[in-house]
Amino acid sequence: MRVDYDNVKTSRSEVGALEQKMLNAHVNLVALGAGRVDWTYFKWQGHEAAWSSDVKDTGIDFLADDAARFGKWATVDAVVDVFAPRYIAAHPQAAAVSWLGKASDHLVSTMQLVEGDFGKQLLEMLDYIAAHYPVDSISITELSYYIDGYGDDDKAAYLAYTGRSDWPRNAIGLVNIDDPSIGKWRSYEIGRFLTQAAAVVHRHNKKLYMDAEVSWGNLGLEATDKGQNYGVMLQAADRLVLWDYFGLSGYQPEYTARIAQSVQKYGADRIILSIGLWANGGNVISPDALRLAMQSGLHSPIPNLWITPSHYLTDKHWQVLTDVWGASNK
Repeated sequence: MRVDYDNVKTSRSEVGALEQKMLNAHVNLVALGAGRVDWTYFKWQGHEAAWSSDVKDTGIDFLADDAARFGKWATVDAVVDVFAPRYIAAHPQAAAVSWLGKASDHLVSTMQLVEGDFGKQLLEMLDYIAAHYPVDSISITELSYYIDGYGDDDKAAYLAYTGRSDWPRNAIGLVNIDDPSIGKWRSYEIGRFLTQAAAVVHRHNKKLYMDAEVSWGNLGLEATDKGQNYGVMLQAADRLVLWDYFGLSGYQPEYTARIAQSVQKYGADRIILSIGLWANGGNVISPDALRLAMQSGLHSPIPNLWITPSHYLTDKHWQVLTDVWGASNK
């Protein structure tokens, strides 16, 4: 279960009821938002400027509070988001550039992540969490490039890797972002960063997980076009958390089993299927759709399910979790 609050600052009054619902639903892994390099939900010593207003205003270290509480009965994961809007506002030269030449306001360039100051700070953040918090794993989320990542620094790295003289181009001269060579290069670079991240986390006997996208309609692509080739990522990460967000992708919940079958070669201990509650139009998937997706996953080669985010769960959704996971635990 990925825990998210509507309002972190006022969340303490909700935690007891949420915990009881998770216990009733047989949840055994709780993923907690640790924040971003530039906006943390924990007290990162030496980086007080990055503390969220929630931490500054309340004096509460939310990661420490929740990790200690849920860690009494569940495995705990700290989720680190690589988006960095405040960092980019202060360091605009670090922004990723889209294939159309527009600077991102939330994502740094690939090479800024792999070799730049931002990447160093992110590694320091992972190290601090792994060293000081009672978590079992740290997962990295939003580490995906597709329309972004074509600035001068990324281009230089791509050319050095491929030996080409330019990005591949389409008939009207724009970067062909679907050229396989880009995804292969990008996965190599992200793999380099993950290798560093894994070394940091493993030094403290913690696991490293990574969120990865699903290649809807072409599962064999394994998110290579997003710079997340599963095989390359798993050379460093202990587990991948695959975004089974069928409600946003126009697929039926039973497609969960297809996703599982496509990655069974990696083994059930390396993959988690993350069932997203989002649906198109700002809606939430129905309880029946959640049930179908969960049952599809539990009867697949990859029975590890991660439900996200908790604050979208209605009483009927919680009943589905209780029923399905309860039956699987009998």
